[in-house]
Amino acid sequence: MWMLVAILLGVLIASLVTGGVFRWHPEWAWMRPKRACVMCEVPRRGLDVVPILGDARSLWRCRACRAVLPWQYPAIELVIVGLTVFHVWRYQSGVWIPDEATELLFAWLARDILFTVALLLVFVYDLKYTLILPVYAIPSAIIAFALNLALGVPLSSLALGMAMLFLFFLLQHALSGGRLLGAGDVTMGLVLGAMLGFVDGIVAVMLAYILGAIVGVVLVATKWCGLHDRVPFGTFLAVAGFILLVWGDILTKIL
Repeated sequence: MWMLVAILLGVLIASLVTGGVFRWHPEWAWMRPKRACVMCEVPRRGLDVVPILGDARSLWRCRACRAVLPWQYPAIELVIVGLTVFHVWRYQSGVWIPDEATELLFAWLARDILFTVALLLVFVYDLKYTLILPVYAIPSAIIAFALNLALGVPLSSLALGMAMLFLFFLLQHALSGGRLLGAGDVTMGLVLGAMLGFVDGIVAVMLAYILGAIVGVVLVATKWCGLHDRVPFGTFLAVAGFILLVWGDILTKIL
């Protein structure tokens, strides 16, 4: 039963995210507020707008012009559903849940799902557009701060994490003239600090640099990119943030 509820919840979240949130990029301004084919601009209607199911019903083609629908939407929807089911499984089975989550488990579950969706948005946007939108980052930081504070996470940890990570990224941005880190990466300091607190936030940043270095070496070695090409750092911050969100207690104890 809980698996069915988790899947339905994931589908609902996926619908909200792919149905509206991604259209804030200027490239898709023409589509607001409808969900339409990117080729003929005819709006999708009825069950066709249901994540995954709608694409399958139309055989992944627009009913009006028969153009193949972009694969990114169902891929992102599947990831959202999968991660939602994963979080529900964690809390239902008591595996990898925060040490502080001794009560109000539903609230902690909602927090983790919300944080995961926010990090996924950062990952997708930065990977596709090398851009982290302040319209997502700043509200995400504010909401994360408020949620964690309401759940009993120490104010000192949240405030120190946000301040230290923001200043750390801001210093790198200023000293490099924006070549090492973009302005969006600076706002991620606020997001990670508000989501993870001081200790986990620091570990997440360290992990992001390690992941970035490994992937960068692999990309250069395989000639996917050159030494001077930029790799979107926000993607690694998002992945590291998710890892610490789920396994932060384990990693900080090891370190």
